[in-house]
Amino acid sequence: MNAYIDYAARIKKIQEEMKKSNLDLFVGTRTVSLSYVAGAFIPWRSAVIVSKDGDVGLISMLLDCERLKNESWLSNISPYAPLPGMDLMDLVINFIKQHGAEKGRIGVELGHSPRGNTGYLFATEYELLKNALPQAAFVNAINIVDRACYIKEPGEIKLLRQAAAIADAAIDCVKNSLDIGMTEAQIAGIGEMELRRLGSEYHWAVTGSSEVASGYRATYAMNGTTQPTQKILQSGENLIVDLHPLYQLYPSDLAHNFIIGKPSPEQRKLADAYLATAETIVRNFKAGNKVGDVCKAVMDKVTGLGYAQYTIPSFGHGLGVFGHEWYPAIVNNDEFRDVVLEENVVEVAFLAMTVPGVCGMRLECPVLVTKNGGEMLCKTPLDLTVLD
Repeated sequence: MNAYIDYAARIKKIQEEMKKSNLDLFVGTRTVSLSYVAGAFIPWRSAVIVSKDGDVGLISMLLDCERLKNESWLSNISPYAPLPGMDLMDLVINFIKQHGAEKGRIGVELGHSPRGNTGYLFATEYELLKNALPQAAFVNAINIVDRACYIKEPGEIKLLRQAAAIADAAIDCVKNSLDIGMTEAQIAGIGEMELRRLGSEYHWAVTGSSEVASGYRATYAMNGTTQPTQKILQSGENLIVDLHPLYQLYPSDLAHNFIIGKPSPEQRKLADAYLATAETIVRNFKAGNKVGDVCKAVMDKVTGLGYAQYTIPSFGHGLGVFGHEWYPAIVNNDEFRDVVLEENVVEVAFLAMTVPGVCGMRLECPVLVTKNGGEMLCKTPLDLTVLD
């Protein structure tokens, strides 16, 4: 699939955000910043650098630079290696000095996250920068790329739709292949084979790959991380399958719930409450709504249904180019509650609702924010699939 991405316009967006913070230079180390600026898959510790004049460079691991020169749109790609004078921060410092910013305001990405591979600047790297550039003012600039990539370009939405279609097809393949006696690992393999067949390039999730949980593993309190195991699927169990394709640097995230056999009355009651809550989440992904208001609407719904104590009070996370899986999270906290959803933002609707010993259900589905409410990019139904 061909999708046009205007990289020059992206750099202008970053320059505009830099101007708001009066930055002379921006150093991005997070996965989202590397992907958004360079337009290529970058697995190694790396840095993208943007000057206020729009000069852009990428510094990445020596062994990977020839591939990146072929796959990235950038022409200024420099290799680093663990050798004196050639380390990553050595080259970042040289770039800063070459652009006359050694006494300027330099944006870096400081912070922490529950996600393990975000790419925030390490403490040791920060100390190296400060010691080498004592007259520079370092500014936390995680907002630069977060804001620049928040609203999706038409080409990005096209790629996100394609990734969503791949996820849908893989869930459908799993549904048509399920049988008692399969292991969770086999179920994951069926889904992953279909993802690969349709063009998925990488299992991007921080959980390692697909998540599959059946029976007691699907009913952990708060719906824990469920990497697939050798547990065997049995009659009467509920099953969660959560797949994470990546297509041309754009991901999808789709979780779906199954019951193998006839649901018990308690399972059916939970499934009905889950569906009503999931529909509330999607409906409230509407342009103009604040994150805090979305959270309140969903919590009011789940409380009225009597399942608040069984539900994680977090209802989504950002989605975009590889690495963009956090801003903004649909969490009613100081960081996000006042963020306004805008048209052509994409969020993953998330819901984890578990009654231990009864049933566990998980929603993850990319949703396009529109002026009329959320449009699910994945078309897999929200309701529980019963395979009797």
